[in-house]
Amino acid sequence: MKSGIITTYKKPGFIEENVKKLIDMGFEVIVAADEPSKDVIEIIEKYGLKATISEKRRGKWRALNDAVKLAAGDYILFIDSDTRILELGLEKLAEFDAVEIRKEVNSSSLIEELANIDYFNMFLTAKLASKLNSCISLNGAALGIRKQVLLELGGFRKYINEDTDLGVRLGLNGYKVGVFGRAVTKAPSSLKDWFYQRERWSLGGAEIFAENFKDILRKPRLWMPYLLLFYPAIIGIALGLALPNSLVLKILYFILPFVFFLPSKLVSLILLTIFELHTLKNLFVIAISFSIWALVILSLSKKTNYRIEIKLLPIYYFFYSPLWTMLCVVSLAKVMVYRLLGKELKVRRWAV
Repeated sequence: MKSGIITTYKKPGFIEENVKKLIDMGFEVIVAADEPSKDVIEIIEKYGLKATISEKRRGKWRALNDAVKLAAGDYILFIDSDTRILELGLEKLAEFDAVEIRKEVNSSSLIEELANIDYFNMFLTAKLASKLNSCISLNGAALGIRKQVLLELGGFRKYINEDTDLGVRLGLNGYKVGVFGRAVTKAPSSLKDWFYQRERWSLGGAEIFAENFKDILRKPRLWMPYLLLFYPAIIGIALGLALPNSLVLKILYFILPFVFFLPSKLVSLILLTIFELHTLKNLFVIAISFSIWALVILSLSKKTNYRIEIKLLPIYYFFYSPLWTMLCVVSLAKVMVYRLLGKELKVRRWAV
C-alpha cells in the first residue's frame, strides 16, 4: 500500500486535483492542514480523507510527522498544496529508499522564469548525485520515501528546511535516492517574495551545513554536484584564481605615477597597458566561464526535455546566480554567529 500526504497552509491550492490522481493510482490520501480555509475542510470531507488539522501554524516538520502517524502505506509520497503531480513512475519506487521528483515552474513573470532555471539545476544536481549514490538535499514540494527508512532516521526534525535535513541524513547514511516523476510547482512571482523564500532557504541550508560540516566535508561526492551546478558563479571564481597573479601589476599602478624621471606620456601608456591587461583578463574569465556553463545547461535541457528560457541565461548567470550565492554566504555567516552566541534562528513568514 502507498500513502500520499498533502500539506497545506490555509489555502487549498491543487489539493483536489492531486487527491483525484492519487486515489486513481491506488494511494490512500492524508491531508496535513494548518489554519485551513473552509475550502480545505470541504475537500477533506468530500473525499473522506484522513487528516491532521491544526488551528495554529505548528511548523511543517511537525505537521508532516503528525500525518506520518496516520499513514498505513509502506511508501509515502509528500506533496505541497501548491504543487501539481503530473507523473510518478510508480514502477520505479521499489528500486529506491527515497525519491526526488523532478519539478518545473509554470512561469508568468521574469522572477518565475529565472527560478525555473534554479529548479532545473536542482534536478540536474539530484540526477548527478543519484548516479554517484549520494544525496545532499531534497525539495519537499514533492518527494517520496519508504516509511521504514523515514522512521529509522527519526522522522522529520525541527529545522527551517526539514526537507534539506532529511536529504543530508539520507546521503550521510548511505541510502539509495532516485530521481523520476514530474511535477509543476509554484515559485515567487516578485523580487520581494523571492527574497522571503530565499532567505528561508539559505538560512535553513546554512543551519544544516553548519550542523553536519565535518561529516559532509569528508564526503565530496555529497557536495561537489550541488556546489558546481547550483552555484555556477563558482566556475568564474575558479578560473580567475587559476590565472597568473597580477599583484605586481597592481603595485605598478601606485608606483609608476611617482617615477618622475620617466616621460609622462610613457608612464601613461604603461598604465593604460596595465589597465587593458586587467580588463582582458576579466573579460576572458567572464566569457569562458559563461560559455562553458551555458553550453552544458543548453545541452542538458535538450537531453532531458526540460524547458528553460535561453535568452535569460546571461541574466541568470551574471545577476541572479551571484545574488543567490551572496545571500547564501551572508546566511552562512549569520548562522555561524548565532551558533556562537547560542541564539535561535527565526525566519519571516515561517514557523519552526
